[in-house]
Amino acid sequence: MKDVSKFVGKTRYSIDDLVEILKILRSPEGCPWDREQDHKSIRRDFLEECYEAIEAIDTDDTALLREELGDVLLQVVFHSEIECERGHFDFADVVSDIAEKMVVRHPHVFADVQAETTDAVLKNWDQIKRETKRQKSDREVLESVSPAMPALMRAQKVRKKAAKMGAALPETEALKAQIASSVAQADEENGAAQLGQALFDLTALAQRLGVDAEQALFEACRAYIEGFEAEK
Repeated sequence: MKDVSKFVGKTRYSIDDLVEILKILRSPEGCPWDREQDHKSIRRDFLEECYEAIEAIDTDDTALLREELGDVLLQVVFHSEIECERGHFDFADVVSDIAEKMVVRHPHVFADVQAETTDAVLKNWDQIKRETKRQKSDREVLESVSPAMPALMRAQKVRKKAAKMGAALPETEALKAQIASSVAQADEENGAAQLGQALFDLTALAQRLGVDAEQALFEACRAYIEGFEAEK
């Protein structure tokens, strides 16, 4: 059993301490719960910690954000340790990979590429991402948008990527007409398809109006909850 007393009562811990603490918790002499976990068993925990960090950002709560970012980091170290045990990669590899990615995708800072505006930076980023991920077709670019994202957020991101690749975005009034048509045709037999299309077109309308669809729905939900008692 490793000497664990050195971790008790420290005034400040380092990232190396955190990595070693996870190794101890996962060891045969460590914590039974931590030993039993795998990627899937703590998948929901990872998601919840990310949402709680977002809540801290939304509420401008600095103290809470500090805590929640720590919880997110713990999840990163935890998943990395699981893969380290399997002989695939460790936390140091994760850090190295993301540092390299930042250097490669910022050639206007670390090389001689010119990018004087945010739009130019984003254009370079998308092109480098496509090359490094070996995405040969536009469809592969769209398929790369993670299906694990909330559907509304994913739909708007797919729309934005498609627009960057030259896909025409219908005009505002045409989108409104398409949405109204889909909603009007929705019934018990085709409701999923028609309402799905309406929601997808709503993300395009949001893009046209400069609105974040996910945030708009969040605010509408919040407003409904706040006014619920008054409506009863």
